[in-house]
Amino acid sequence: MVDQNAKAIELKADSDNEFFLIHGYTGSPTDFNQLPYHLHKKFNANVRVIMLKGHGTKVEDLDDITFNDLLTQIETALREDINKGRKIILGGLSLGAVFALHLSAEYPVRAVFNICPTYILRFPFNVKGIEHLGKYKKYWKKPRKTDEKLKREGTFSYDYMHANGIKIVREASNKLKDRINKIKCPIMTICSITDPIGHQKSLKEIHNNVKSSIKRKKIFRSRIHNIFFSKTENLVYKEVSDFVKENNLFDLDKQEKIAAIIPSYNEAERIGEVLKVLCDIDILDEIIVIDDGSTDNTKDVVKNFEKVKYYKNKNNIGKAGSMDLGVKSTDAEIIFFCDADLIDLKPEIVTKIIEPVKNGNYNMFIGLRGNFMQKTVHLFAINSGERALRRIVWEELPKQFKYRYRVEAGLNYCVKKYFGGFGYKEFDYSQPLKEKKYGFIKGTILRWSMNIDVLIAYIQEIFGKA
Repeated sequence: MVDQNAKAIELKADSDNEFFLIHGYTGSPTDFNQLPYHLHKKFNANVRVIMLKGHGTKVEDLDDITFNDLLTQIETALREDINKGRKIILGGLSLGAVFALHLSAEYPVRAVFNICPTYILRFPFNVKGIEHLGKYKKYWKKPRKTDEKLKREGTFSYDYMHANGIKIVREASNKLKDRINKIKCPIMTICSITDPIGHQKSLKEIHNNVKSSIKRKKIFRSRIHNIFFSKTENLVYKEVSDFVKENNLFDLDKQEKIAAIIPSYNEAERIGEVLKVLCDIDILDEIIVIDDGSTDNTKDVVKNFEKVKYYKNKNNIGKAGSMDLGVKSTDAEIIFFCDADLIDLKPEIVTKIIEPVKNGNYNMFIGLRGNFMQKTVHLFAINSGERALRRIVWEELPKQFKYRYRVEAGLNYCVKKYFGGFGYKEFDYSQPLKEKKYGFIKGTILRWSMNIDVLIAYIQEIFGKA
């Protein structure tokens, strides 16, 4: 018989928004304490927390429950709600967090948040072969402090851990490893630095492998595995709420704003042709020129284009600094960076660079030019100035990379390490050689100055200084 405090939670709302929450192993829907009611009220959202098989009765009922039993039950319930047209945010605690991540890789959910995931276990639960101790002792008494017991009044979870739990947790983690790089939806992970079961390394391992463009993380200090019954309870509610609110997770269908940013220095002779192309592209909501203290008539050329916003730096601060000012001057979610001196740029080229980011296939996509240097040396090819990326990629770029010409190499490094990699494609357009623009001697010096700067960035990447 199911305990009266362990029943499934179904909170109804007059909207299609839903939080689908998955509780932990040996726990119950009450694992989330007041979070379901908090989310229901704050977001006018449906909240569903199903009771997992073998839970809510006596711990012996878990004896024959397998990983597949639990996954099938959760998937069936999730599909039901997706078929109702619900906009779903997945959430999970402990083993439930691993299930939530697993499902976010397979189903069209708005976002996923995972609390104290057991993706990587702490000693002694990570000891190889420890699951075999279940042959001798199936049930292990949970150590609980007085404060936790008081907070748990009116809730339900088993007083014992089940030996099968280690096996199920490991199977869930292994399954997740096979598909974690398929996770593209917004993600938040909350861990405790002193969690007695799940290791805080789970956070880094998860966030380094997902392809999500929106990531949020928070580490608390609590010696209780379920931090909903710790002193940080209300802070956790706030973190989850802020994650949803600040990223408008239930309104992701709204068209994302796209801005083109063109850093320019003494390019009056060439920038007009580039702006003609950009002004002919419907998907661009903003076109912004950052003039890095030019001494020519760049301003006069730009002012001929009504759609273009023009800003001029008082002093020459370099390409990376101008790019940064461009990003700060817009609230666009997708940024397209473009050099001011391109030859044969076409609207379809720009569109094909932006679309893979707009469609969610990549967090950054680079257009490679037909230049000799780019065709010959891959290092410089991916240093191309024409790239589309999500705003968060720029915001997460380490400060040391927002300097001179190393910015593109820095973006490549950052996206590869933290955002699941980038895409690129060669197009039929080019850029004047610096030797032709500035004369052989000055152009050669500028080119190798740029190449050395890029090389410095890659050395920093290799030695992990970013």
